[in-house]
Formats: sequence, structure tokens, C-alpha cells
Amino acid sequence: MDYIVENDWLCLTVSSRGAELQAMERKGAPGISLLWDGKKEHWARRAPICFPWCGRVEENWYEFGGKRYEILPQHGFVRDLEHTLAERTADSLTFRLEWPGDERLWPWAFVLETRHALEGNVLVSTCTAVNRSDRPMPVQLGFHVGLACPFTPGKALEDYCIRWEKPEGPGGADCLPLDHHSFDKDSICFPGLKSEWLQVEEKGTGKYLRVETKGFPFVLLWSALGVPDFVCIEPWTGYLGPGHDLLGRPGTLPLEPGETFSRTHRLTVGI
Repeated sequence: MDYIVENDWLCLTVSSRGAELQAMERKGAPGISLLWDGKKEHWARRAPICFPWCGRVEENWYEFGGKRYEILPQHGFVRDLEHTLAERTADSLTFRLEWPGDERLWPWAFVLETRHALEGNVLVSTCTAVNRSDRPMPVQLGFHVGLACPFTPGKALEDYCIRWEKPEGPGGADCLPLDHHSFDKDSICFPGLKSEWLQVEEKGTGKYLRVETKGFPFVLLWSALGVPDFVCIEPWTGYLGPGHDLLGRPGTLPLEPGETFSRTHRLTVGI
């Protein structure tokens, strides 16, 4: 089911499936979405939450306690499950997923709450996980929001760039010009950034969609082949690595029984 909330700046639609963002519009500009619309021929998802792992696991299986677990290709499994609406206010939605533990896929029990809140011209999304099992649970979390690009009618992809707060882009640049071949070799990972944000920026006007990256050890840029009207700026707490030990993957946190893990994604609309 889809749910809609709004404030004076923005109107937001979120699905209970995966607690996934579906659409966001700037008030006063109806019909112009700031998020990718999920065209199936390019990328059917829109803004999946990557949990409890990010990226692919080698050969799509991992080992724990001497047992082999066959898993989905990438980005965890919470994105494909139905989440329960736990709380709704005029400008926020909170979804809850209770995973009991499953000896076929993921033996750890956990609760994941996802809150999407509109704060002026900023969308604040917070994911909070609690380990409900009796053993440490390997945890990675990633945000994967498809940002509309172009976001102004009549503009072309070449009218945009990805800008870093500091000059940490390719070759030490602070801006990556976009074209339809920018992601021919798939995603680009930038570990250990000092920049507190990256943004999709419209050349000439300075309009932007800004993603806060502070506190995330890995930031990825990605779009589908040909860059079909969207770009993802993805802050991740962990990254893929070789082998079948999840705790050995870069950035993985062993969440102790009863412990809480929380991270926040902030998307600022400068349009």
C-alpha cells in the first residue's frame, strides 16, 4: 500500500513494501517528480533499503556456524518484504519489520524501523535495527535512492553534474560531468570521503538534490546503463568483499544481542 504525507515544501509517497520511497514532488510544481519513477525496462526499483548487507555476496551464499546459506543476489532482503505502518503523522511515516529468524536465509531475529520525515525542504530517512537474537548479527546498511536527473523539464542529462563538497571526485575534481556513458562500467565507489555531502547539480542554475554523506565510510554513484533519467548517490556503512564470511566484509558491524544500530539519510531539495 502507498501512503502520502506532505508539508509546505514537499509531497512524499512511500510504499509499505520495503518501506520504499515511491515519489516526491516540490510543492508548486505538480507532476515534476524529484525521484526516479521505476520504469521496469531500466530499473524497476526506486529507493530500496539495503539491509542487512550491501552489494553482492560472492556466489550468492555465506557460511555461519558451519552451515551454508543461499541468499538473494544483492542488497539484502528487507527491500522485498511488506513492512507494517507503525506510526503516521502529518509529515512523517514510520514502518516496522519484524524478522523472526529463518534457517534457510537469515538465522538472526531482528526488528527494523524506518522513519521517513519531511523537515522543511529536507527528507530525513532513519533506519533503526535491533538484534533480537542471542548471538552477534553481521550488519551493513545502505541507502539507494534514485534521484531524478534531469529534474527540470527541457533540460538534458549533459546539463547536470555530480558535485562533491570537497574536491574528492575523479582526479581530485569537485564535479563529475554527466553523460549517457558515465556508468558504462557500473557503479563507482568512493571510500573514506571527507565531504559531508554530494549533490546532483544543474549547471548554470545551481539547483540541486543533495545527499548527506557524513558518517558513511562508503559512497557509491550509480545509474542503469545509458543513465535513463536518474542517478543514485548511495551512502553505505559497509561494502562487498571476497569470501563467504559476512563479518569479514568491509565495514560490517557485529551487532550484539539486544543492541541497536541506526543511520540517517538526509536528502535536501535545493530547487
